Amino acid sequence: MVYLLLTGVAAGLASALLAAGAAAGSALAVPLFYLSPLPVMIAGIAFSPLAAFVAVMVSGAGLGLGFGGTFLLTYMVSLGGPAFALSYAAMLARPDSAGRDGLVWFPVGGLVLLSAAVSTLAVIIALFAVAGDYESYRRAVIAAFEALLSGQVLPGAQPTDPAAVGAIVARLLPGMAAVMSMVSQLVCLYLAARAALISGRLRRPWPTLSAFRLPPVTSLVLAVAIALSMAGAMVGLSASAAAATLVCAYALAGFAVVHSVTIGHSARFLILGALWLTTAVLGWPILAMAVLGFVDAMFDFRSRMGTGQSPPAANDR
Repeated sequence: MVYLLLTGVAAGLASALLAAGAAAGSALAVPLFYLSPLPVMIAGIAFSPLAAFVAVMVSGAGLGLGFGGTFLLTYMVSLGGPAFALSYAAMLARPDSAGRDGLVWFPVGGLVLLSAAVSTLAVIIALFAVAGDYESYRRAVIAAFEALLSGQVLPGAQPTDPAAVGAIVARLLPGMAAVMSMVSQLVCLYLAARAALISGRLRRPWPTLSAFRLPPVTSLVLAVAIALSMAGAMVGLSASAAAATLVCAYALAGFAVVHSVTIGHSARFLILGALWLTTAVLGWPILAMAVLGFVDAMFDFRSRMGTGQSPPAANDR
């Protein structure tokens, strides 16, 4: 017990230091801020949920004392809380003869949707913390955007209307923030699980990530979120964050499809490298992957175009 508590304290201090770097305002501080859930997840996956809980409490207390209640709320809602929830869910299992060693673990698709949910919730809380209504929020974003652009116009560049561009940014910002939070959480979860695997402390069998699937109800939730995002006011902004994270979830499913159907292909490395590189450089292939993931949910390309390998165990998905 003492060992777990000490592990949690150490992880909490590490998480707090990474998150506190955002106060420095440097470019390096941004990736460090998004990596702050990593120590908490390592504590939860490699040790126990108790260690992760202690880590969140220690980190939150330190940030609250050092930077105030606003920073504390930001950490707990968008970093520490999701880190504990994801690491806890990742190690959940139930007895089932279909699984390896008689256990079925919390599915990877469920972890992706859980990350989408907590990221959306964090953005919604941040929206209402910034302003209680849409017009106040829009004015705050436009003012911040105008301040950012002041003095940034290059010689010979065409002048832009900061208010008009700021209004567009205000509409897109919730979805962008939710997706960034979701991706960073999943990256940290992957790194934490790999660290636990390498150290020999991962109790869960490593899943076949290319086999993960989203529950069928995801498409219905996405349709509702897209419909609500067309509405005005804060409801539309909140729904746009949910829709963006679900599109991201389907994009990850699309990448899983490509990884799965290219197993055994001689040009697999070239295909995957080109896909990830063009996605990182251009961005728009993410939408194509989201469409592929959505279509695969209906027609199951992985079974139709598979390599003939046996299906993965239930806890591999």
